[in-house]
Amino acid sequence: MKTTYLAACVACLGLSVLVQAQPFSNTYFMGDSLTDSGQFMGQRFTTNPGQVWSQHLAAHLGGNANPSRLGGNNYAVGGARVGEDTSDTVAGVTVAIPSIKTQIAQLKASQGGKLDSRALYAVWGGANDLFAITAGAPAQATMTAAIIDHTTAIHSLSSAGATYILVPNLPNLGMTPAFRGNEAAGTQLSQTYNQALYEPFIKNSVKTNIIPLDIYSLLDDVSKNPASYGFKNVTTPACGTTSSVQCGPAQLLEPNADQTYLFADGVHPTSKAHEVVGQYAAAVLQAPAQMAVLGRAANQAGLAQMQHVDRRLHNIAPLQDGKTAVWVQGGVALGSGNAANSELDGAGGKVVIGVDKRLGEWTVGTYVAHDSIDGKTGHIHQYDQQRLAGGVYGRWQSGSAWVNAQAYYANLDVDTQRQLALGNKTQNHQASGDGDQYGVRLMTGLNWQHGDLSHGPVVGVSMQKASIDRLQESGADFSAMTFDALKQESVQSSLGYQMAYQINPKWDTFASLQWQREFKDGVDKVGAHLNSMDALHFEVPVNEDKARNSGLLELGVNGKINEQWHLGAGVNAQFGDAVNAQTAVYLNTSYRF
Repeated sequence: MKTTYLAACVACLGLSVLVQAQPFSNTYFMGDSLTDSGQFMGQRFTTNPGQVWSQHLAAHLGGNANPSRLGGNNYAVGGARVGEDTSDTVAGVTVAIPSIKTQIAQLKASQGGKLDSRALYAVWGGANDLFAITAGAPAQATMTAAIIDHTTAIHSLSSAGATYILVPNLPNLGMTPAFRGNEAAGTQLSQTYNQALYEPFIKNSVKTNIIPLDIYSLLDDVSKNPASYGFKNVTTPACGTTSSVQCGPAQLLEPNADQTYLFADGVHPTSKAHEVVGQYAAAVLQAPAQMAVLGRAANQAGLAQMQHVDRRLHNIAPLQDGKTAVWVQGGVALGSGNAANSELDGAGGKVVIGVDKRLGEWTVGTYVAHDSIDGKTGHIHQYDQQRLAGGVYGRWQSGSAWVNAQAYYANLDVDTQRQLALGNKTQNHQASGDGDQYGVRLMTGLNWQHGDLSHGPVVGVSMQKASIDRLQESGADFSAMTFDALKQESVQSSLGYQMAYQINPKWDTFASLQWQREFKDGVDKVGAHLNSMDALHFEVPVNEDKARNSGLLELGVNGKINEQWHLGAGVNAQFGDAVNAQTAVYLNTSYRF
């Protein structure tokens, strides 16, 4: 995007941003003055020294938005058109302005023609082609050429290996100060361009994974509800008649205008408005990965459930009276872990009701269980997960050898709440979804008896699969999203040692320590769409930590009130790099008849 002139120099200065790694391996930007991070003397088309949206987004994602002329990844240049290279004369010096098409060619050349498939590539342009129309260029021919060049440029990124391409739409030119008195024409230009830009991707005539941003609706909402975002003026340029690229604190109409005005000049946003755009872009890109951890969390809860059933089988192994027992167990679980570069923490309760019977060398039983976890991923996504499970279990033992087997099915009920900080405004979106889960577990080992001490090795395998239906957030505005159904498999081995000690005829203690190995990866991509652009489905990567190795430590005590009533208590702690590792404290009781 360009107003009437550019800054008076060709030399460049830049700004470095460094943060922790994120799902994208890097960030690259192509575009015009909305994205330009300082190609001209380090000045930007906003309220300087403030930053533009590309710099804010790169900071969120741990990427690079330094100007390309300083060796950075931001190729955007103020005044750039989509497919036509132009130039401008500033202080007698002719300044070349490469088009977005040329910027992409420069990027590909710097990478040897092969682009990093894990990086994010942002392409935002078209406004200067619309300005050419308002300056007298043939409307139909100029618009058509720009759209063709735009879609071709995006496709060329994909052909070179780019997998994740961010494509914001144009803001409503009719709401800018430059179009005051001609609002309808500006609005019509933006709407026509936006519709034509996305049409090939909606019809799938161009097979590319583009991630849209509804900047049109975002800034439209800011202009209609400025106070909620922290703005007080959405009509007057903060820099007065000074071009934004030459605007610093001395040129502002009033102190802090860079933080309270929407526009810097006739068409360019202030640095505060750019911050809002950057926050919005980061939220869209990061939200799907936060949803991805829900399948892992369900499987971790299922594993904890099967471990409790295993403990039940071990506890009743010494009883050989052939009686039937009804048992109840309740507990509190705390979950914590790391997945998809997000903290995953939660707390909840568990209750299990079961019945089992000893039949010679066999013990058979069945149970129903309910557990819930209220948790969060990071600081902005909260979830409530309810599991209602039913299962069967059995044990065979002969001499010192034993085998435990079990299977279960669970219904899942998931509610999520996602928060977006956009300037001073906090946007909340809720979603609800169902799902199901099943699992099997086989454990075997030896149990050697030495007086009051019994001990031996254990080895086994658990297999689970959790499926969560599509999660559709409430509302149809620019920030509400819908996330694809999730499926997460788990195959986990266990190897460890356990022991029990008979304190007296009524009381015994037990301990178990196991090493667990996960063989299945988490999901590597999650699909989603903006509710305001439901025809544009996209995928984003999930840079999930490889939670391979974890441990299980269990300590507890069992006692008899009498021959019929038994009770017990224990603590079961998962540790290591398990996703949503749970620590549970539980109490149980049983009645034999």
